[in-house]
Amino acid sequence: MQKTVLILAFFLLASISFGQKLLQLERLNSTKTRKYYPGDEITFQLNNGQWYTRVIDDVSYEKQFILFANGHVAVDSIVAFRSFKPARWSRSIGNQLFNFAAAWVLFSVVDQAVADDPFQDIPKSAYVIPASSIATGILVKKLFKHRTFRIRRDKSGEVTKWRLRTLDLTVK
Repeated sequence: MQKTVLILAFFLLASISFGQKLLQLERLNSTKTRKYYPGDEITFQLNNGQWYTRVIDDVSYEKQFILFANGHVAVDSIVAFRSFKPARWSRSIGNQLFNFAAAWVLFSVVDQAVADDPFQDIPKSAYVIPASSIATGILVKKLFKHRTFRIRRDKSGEVTKWRLRTLDLTVK
């Protein structure tokens, strides 16, 4: 009896839960996807070359529209999609470059402290290498803080690499 009530409760919750309609960006022949739900902010480019940043109000699976507060956009008219989630490797490499700079400074200070004439003649490498490492770390983090997905189609109209589509996963 308890099992039946629990299963019934799960079915009822599935039918009223949020997030059943979504916009999905996927790479062809890959299982990795990026999902955007109503309430998420997206940045996209239309056929006219103009970039827009909007908050998704709803997704229409039947008409293949993304609905916003001030209108709608057909999914087929989007030619590029921008994600502001940084690349996974960029943050870790940037932080490792900061750690390298700190270690270089520490070893340079220790080297100068045990030298014959402490802190008299500091070599250029004691401050040039850490400064360039920090600058490179900042540059890596800034350059790879967003990614643009180009949605290109071949002559027959099929997408070549990235596909943007609407999904309705509502249980009926």
